Amino acid sequence: MGTPEGEKKTVAVAMSGGVDSSVSAALLKEQGYEVLGLTMRLFCYGEKNLSEKSCCNLKAIADARDVCEKIGAAHYVLDCEEVFEKEVIRRFVDSYLSGLTPNPCVDCNSYIKFAYLLNKARKLGAQFLATGHYVRLLKPDNSQRQGIPLLARGFDPDKDQSYFLWSIPRGVLSSLLFPLGELRKAEVRKFARKYGLAVSRKKESQEICFVEPSSVEKFVRNYRDLENKSPRPHPNMEPGPLVDSQGRKLGNHRGSAFYTIGQRKGLGVALGRPTYVTSIDASTNTVVVGENADLMTDRLEATGVNYLVDPPKRAFKARVKVRYRHTAVPATVTPESEKRIAVRMQRPQRAVTPGQSVVFYDGGVVLGGAVIDRVGVF
Repeated sequence: MGTPEGEKKTVAVAMSGGVDSSVSAALLKEQGYEVLGLTMRLFCYGEKNLSEKSCCNLKAIADARDVCEKIGAAHYVLDCEEVFEKEVIRRFVDSYLSGLTPNPCVDCNSYIKFAYLLNKARKLGAQFLATGHYVRLLKPDNSQRQGIPLLARGFDPDKDQSYFLWSIPRGVLSSLLFPLGELRKAEVRKFARKYGLAVSRKKESQEICFVEPSSVEKFVRNYRDLENKSPRPHPNMEPGPLVDSQGRKLGNHRGSAFYTIGQRKGLGVALGRPTYVTSIDASTNTVVVGENADLMTDRLEATGVNYLVDPPKRAFKARVKVRYRHTAVPATVTPESEKRIAVRMQRPQRAVTPGQSVVFYDGGVVLGGAVIDRVGVF
């Protein structure tokens, strides 16, 4: 698909130095857009560099710059460290301290890519912002407000990233482009080779960009140490009771901030049977453990609802996902207020986790999503 007829359109492409964003930029250039490459300088160079993992290291910035030179596009490096720390890092740490398991990719999309970065793109004269996400934009059907596209799953089921994009403000969808939505990963690498991009064989990261999963506790402790002027750590970073579902104490944990629903390893108790974290009470710094059956539930409530279609006024049927790799299941979604929903799933699901997203679909179209904050029977 080429640019619209008439004046040449300018698109800013969020470029991480990886193969997906690089091919996105090259495809758009080939389609006739004026391309600006934007690389975000995030949480990697400041004095609070708490992780050995680098989400925007000098090599990544250099790779993005080289791709822009190759395709004849301008390249800008934007200092996003302050806004990234405020909107992503602090939310990440505060969630764990509150007994939640955060999804920083959703926050990054909400507050950084499709808010802060989009605003920067517009100031540079771009009409569109493009990313390397594997999702599609569809023309709205007659039942929806005219002129606002629908967000849909990407064609590649192994790469579809629509789960992470439910929180995009609906009003900005018309300003976005997702060039990879109809491609599979193997095709994207072929395009990278076709365009002679040096990143064609570059490995991709499928984890949190600023911290290794095994280092979350260290990251949270270090961040709090730097931020907190008091000599005492946060109460939920200190040892507390590890109990069973009846409230009987089984031992002590390291701090409730360092556990997540469904966790089995590192509990420090041996009960002669598989034992999992089933709930976390941040108000008392208590971790509750139980059996696998205790992790099953068919109900949840969620807050911060964002609809990508006209907001429904009554309960509706949808297929919902409660984590990225979760298979969507049939459910009834009931609006409780403008920003709250209750979800009743057709079949019990395992380890539904407060802090994670519930995303609802109609076929391949994303209807919206919210942040899970209550699980079980109510």
